[in-house]
Amino acid sequence: AQAVIARTFALRNMGKRESQGFDLLGTAADQVYGGVGAETALGWQAVRSTRGRIVTQDGAPIDAFFFSTCAGRTETGTEVFRGAARAYLHSIRDEDERGQAYCRISPRYRWREEWTGDALLEVLRRQLPVEAGIPAERVRAVRDVRIERRNGSGRVTELTVALPSGPVRVSGPAIRRVLRPSSGDLLRSAAFSLTVSTSGGAVRRLVAEGAGAGHGVGFCQWGAVGRARAGQRHPEILASYFRDTTLERAY
Repeated sequence: AQAVIARTFALRNMGKRESQGFDLLGTAADQVYGGVGAETALGWQAVRSTRGRIVTQDGAPIDAFFFSTCAGRTETGTEVFRGAARAYLHSIRDEDERGQAYCRISPRYRWREEWTGDALLEVLRRQLPVEAGIPAERVRAVRDVRIERRNGSGRVTELTVALPSGPVRVSGPAIRRVLRPSSGDLLRSAAFSLTVSTSGGAVRRLVAEGAGAGHGVGFCQWGAVGRARAGQRHPEILASYFRDTTLERAY
């Protein structure tokens, strides 16, 4: 299933970076590729056994978004990507007949991040000017961080950071870029809750407890593993994540 989706993405995006002299970057900006040394026999078996097969709608390759772990529900495309208004990119419940997430085997199924007051201030001084367009000098202290809104899938869509000069709203994908952990990576997902500890009018500790990893749109990689282990084959897995699409040979 992963081989088919990766191939679909590649064909859909042929020419994307033509002005640079190639089609795709081998990073998370397009498709991660670690080089020949990262290839495996199992990966090649998947590629060869599905040769030429892609997922289509109306005869064209679909927008084949994929990510790590949905934690039981995928995300609607337009919640993350402006141009992703596709019927096959609607949120779906990704659970078995017992109501358990197929991706519960993922090491990223549940997670926790924690910031001291100083660490949070440092992160927000760096990220808020970029993501919210405010002057860096406004970020002198953090009085509160609170979730304002969630969407139908339970993911956070609006966050407020209370500063001495007033509240700053952060929305959409920018939330994961603003609340970066100490590693500097994006926050694992937008499905999280917050616990805030304050003292003297400032945040002294912030804890985010979350579920899943990635943007949540389209194909859940760990969910696909769970579905395969439950006996589903790749046509069924792909049809579950991309409704009303067709599996066909492109070559």
